[in-house]
Amino acid sequence: MLKKFTSLMVCLALLSGSICSYASAEAIYEKPEATAIDMDYAVPSTSYVKGTDPTEEALKNAIISVKEKIEIPDDYSEFNYYYYGSNSYSGAYWSLTWRRPSDYSYIDVSLDADNNIISYYTYDYSEYYRGIPSYLKDELRDEAEDFIKQIAPDIAGKLELVSAEYSGVFSNTYIYNFQRIENGLIFPDNTVSVSVDSATGKIRNASINWLRGVKVPSADVKLAKDEAAKIIGENLKMKLSYKTNYFRIFDGSQTKYEKKAFLVYEPDLPYISVDAKTGEVYLTKNEWIVMDSVKYDAEGTTEEALMQAGGSVSLTEEEMARIRELENLISKDKAIEIVTSNKYLYIDESLITYTAVLTQTYNTSEKDRTYVWNITLKDSRPVDYSKDEDTYRAYAYASVDAKTGKILSFYASLRNYYDYASGKWIPVDIKYTREQGREILEKFLMSQVKSRFEKTQLVKENDDYVVYYKDDKTPVYGGYSYNYNRFNEGVEFPYNGIYGSVDGITGKIYYFGVNWDDDIIFESPKNAMSPEEAFRHYISKDGYGLKYEINVLNQYDPNYGSKERYYDYSEAYKVDYEIRLVYRPDINPAYISPFTGEQLDYRGEVYTTDEPYHYSDIADTEENRDIFLLADMDIGFEGGKFLPNMLVTEGEVNQLLEKLGYWSSDNEAASASDKLITREELAYTFIKKLGLESIARIPGIYTTGYADESLINKDYVGAVALAKGLKLMPDDGSSLFNPKNNITRRELVTLLLHFARAEADRYY
Repeated sequence: MLKKFTSLMVCLALLSGSICSYASAEAIYEKPEATAIDMDYAVPSTSYVKGTDPTEEALKNAIISVKEKIEIPDDYSEFNYYYYGSNSYSGAYWSLTWRRPSDYSYIDVSLDADNNIISYYTYDYSEYYRGIPSYLKDELRDEAEDFIKQIAPDIAGKLELVSAEYSGVFSNTYIYNFQRIENGLIFPDNTVSVSVDSATGKIRNASINWLRGVKVPSADVKLAKDEAAKIIGENLKMKLSYKTNYFRIFDGSQTKYEKKAFLVYEPDLPYISVDAKTGEVYLTKNEWIVMDSVKYDAEGTTEEALMQAGGSVSLTEEEMARIRELENLISKDKAIEIVTSNKYLYIDESLITYTAVLTQTYNTSEKDRTYVWNITLKDSRPVDYSKDEDTYRAYAYASVDAKTGKILSFYASLRNYYDYASGKWIPVDIKYTREQGREILEKFLMSQVKSRFEKTQLVKENDDYVVYYKDDKTPVYGGYSYNYNRFNEGVEFPYNGIYGSVDGITGKIYYFGVNWDDDIIFESPKNAMSPEEAFRHYISKDGYGLKYEINVLNQYDPNYGSKERYYDYSEAYKVDYEIRLVYRPDINPAYISPFTGEQLDYRGEVYTTDEPYHYSDIADTEENRDIFLLADMDIGFEGGKFLPNMLVTEGEVNQLLEKLGYWSSDNEAASASDKLITREELAYTFIKKLGLESIARIPGIYTTGYADESLINKDYVGAVALAKGLKLMPDDGSSLFNPKNNITRRELVTLLLHFARAEADRYY
């Protein structure tokens, strides 16, 4: 545990940019017996020198290896390093950091045990990163590829570009994502990512996820693609289920949110592939192999959970009194009595201190507001920890609907049956079975949340906590947990449900809660296609095909060592890797419309791989460069055409400014409908986004210097003057501002980019 905790602290220090080192090899090194990893995230080197500490010579070689590939400026003179020994989570690797003492600038490079660079990160304190690109994505791709050749020449020729993304204005980089290619086939488990500053063209960071030293099988196959698809279809079923999406709606005066549940078919398995050579079906690519007989120790815990209504605000006594008059709410004492007198709930007899707070929950509409009593029950007797007597003090939490008196949630602590004086577990009689516990819970649910409970089905039930250990080894479970999910017209809606737990000793409920949307709109499953038809649509989408993948073989010895195995697991694991050739459906998103067979995105809309702002009416010319620059930032106009001479609305301006990082309030968004915007209104919008509107409204102190100042609305004179002084709008040399002129799409792109660049320059 000490070594794992130390490693975690090092990782946190590294992420925060702080530097530290360790005084001894014991503190920085774990015995490198084997490596183990989560293949979804990283592939470490499988090479290391067993039984050796990080020597001075090894550190020297690591430094030389970096400086042969990356130029370290002379003023980055402060050097430090970390060494992480291989353990059950990762292979051994170095992290080397060069820092410029005069500020917080640094370069950090990580290398595996073979001195292959696996990550690079640089931060220059003198550069202001928030801003606007100066380069298009295509113009910086070569920079990313050249950097890979520089730091990892052995893999540079085995890559293809998968995507190029914009990180957003707050970091202002283009991120180029590559995947491995072997024998002309994709190898998506191995990837490289490079981030390039879109304003300067400098490399900001890079990460390499690559498995070396393992044989790649030939590309010869014995199974055709359609044959593999048939095998996958026999082992994978398409499940009809609901997904959710929130819609923001403006009614002209306020913002409302509408939640919809849309239907999709999706695979019932998180992963499946078929061996292209043997036809074997794989349901995992991370296997655990037990090297010896295993006896697992079990451990049960209960967590303290404050079962209060989410999204609430506390009310004063005066406010509560007024609300009770208007809303006819039950009293605090009545709410407490409802909880403590309920025959189904576990109320420890020592719970003698009660407190309650009235809160109002936030809902999507005023008429649906809910008042809730949040109740705390405690055993407030003082504890003398110097004595061996029982120090347990019970507690419980509950929430009660202040209008209906129905219990909304409940949690109670349970006693520990371990005798600390004797060091032994105390056997206790488990009087109720799991089936009996379920009957008790369902009677309670019918009494409190009948209308909701009748719309659910039991989807999961488990043994919940360990009450004691028989012979100090075999766990005896004392409670049971039950999960009921909501169903609509026979289709599961897993985002809503009811959950509860029952104590097998007392037969009382110690945990209960509800997650429910009363105002959700469900799409009907009528006329949905069959699962078999949905699969045919699913397997035809992009992403299914022949590829290489990595299978991780984790060999685990549960009986390694003695008691030390509870503190250092690194030598209990043996990890190996194999590369296999498979047919695999990497189809993302994996949602299929049950009505059309089209691929859907997370919002329930038809998924498309087209670039979001690719315009068929705009040529790739210098005149249109700003349009393409904005498109590379994922900002633009919908519809497939740019229509440069179309006039823009206030709503469109606010939407584009939001994507540039200048957010609108709900009132601004609601008022900015389809009204065309003028130049004076745009100047005021810019000033408002900077928080200067109150200054701009000071009367009698502003002059713009424009010949047509008299035409400017008096409410906007200050904004126009400030916009000119701050150079938020370009100066075309004209003496006229033309305040009443509307703005075209082409003009708006130029004005938005000029505004954003001017703001970035102010902070640079």
